[in-house]
Amino acid sequence: MRKAYQALFLSAPVFFLLTAFLPVDAEAVPAFARRIGRNCSYCHTVFPELNETGHIFKANGLRFADEGEWQDARDWKTFPIAAEVEIEGVYNDVKSSGVSSHSSDMKVEEVEVFAGGPMGKTGRITAFGIFAVEQDDDGGSTTYDSKIPHAFIQINDLVGPQGAGRLNLKVGQDTLALPFVGGSQKFINKRHLAEDALGLFSDEQRLVELNGQYLFEDEKKVVSHRYSAGVSREDVNDEDKLRGFFATYACNLNETYSLGAMYRNGEERSGATDASYNKYGIAAEAEFEIVVVTAGWFRAERSGLDDQDNFLLEAAYIPNSKWSLAARYDVVDEEGKETASAYSFMVRYNILSNVYAMLEYRGLDDDDHVTSSNEEEGNLRAFFVALF
Repeated sequence: MRKAYQALFLSAPVFFLLTAFLPVDAEAVPAFARRIGRNCSYCHTVFPELNETGHIFKANGLRFADEGEWQDARDWKTFPIAAEVEIEGVYNDVKSSGVSSHSSDMKVEEVEVFAGGPMGKTGRITAFGIFAVEQDDDGGSTTYDSKIPHAFIQINDLVGPQGAGRLNLKVGQDTLALPFVGGSQKFINKRHLAEDALGLFSDEQRLVELNGQYLFEDEKKVVSHRYSAGVSREDVNDEDKLRGFFATYACNLNETYSLGAMYRNGEERSGATDASYNKYGIAAEAEFEIVVVTAGWFRAERSGLDDQDNFLLEAAYIPNSKWSLAARYDVVDEEGKETASAYSFMVRYNILSNVYAMLEYRGLDDDDHVTSSNEEEGNLRAFFVALF
């Protein structure tokens, strides 16, 4: 196993050096960019992280209020369909119950097909869905699991002017998180501890949600407000699953500074019983030309269990359109136990605007099993991802 680790570790720099010499002039862009006639960087800082333009597009039901391209979808002639293929090489170094073990593998991590966009002459209805097939290795055998991580229908513009997205109704399965942190909004592929340990964020959450945004602009400032509230399906023993309530709010100033807050209340499965919970937190982000810094504090209060606090600090450096680097420090503190900490590093090279190679490392120290059953984890992964 150590030889496999060394091979993966030594081959990664060579892999990145080779990609630097591949042609980059013929760029193909995924479905949304094709539909509006722009490059992926128009809405993404580093995929999948959205910039302010991308947040406006998403909150408006996958359309821009001041442009008419989205109205072409009324006859389904330009309804966007796209796909993603992800190849992954991985090495794990784990210590559980005092016993260390190592493993390595390479697999087709995921293949996704997704489609979505506004429909009707006024874009009143937005539909979006993803179908994914994942490769899973269990006991030496390879299996393939299919799932639908995101699928929803949204009725737009319940109030306010057409195309502004002041108030919308969404029903289905989607991400539950702040607009700029949590869920699929991350430079680093590994999930935040606020999602893994606290359960505050949910990347595949069934929900009924009212959401919207309000944009304000004058000569000195541009401010956007985004908000959502609704009920979610909980993993409980009882047949009454719609026990969760959530609310989020975020604002952005001059496309540079973001501040947000999130709250969840409900019940979740805890052994043979159901435990009530309160989960909440605040986060902030500053996005400059080549640097993005994110910080957050989150808390989970569960009946019958000790409270948990999570502190997050993440920074990304994007010197040009080809290279990006990111680091994250994530800790969970629980009364009476040692603090669990996770630290992650990422470097990515964009071969094309929609094809990239990425190397990522994550370490976890958790002697008292605050976040998982392992005391220590080391996870090195090399990705090759293509979207089309």
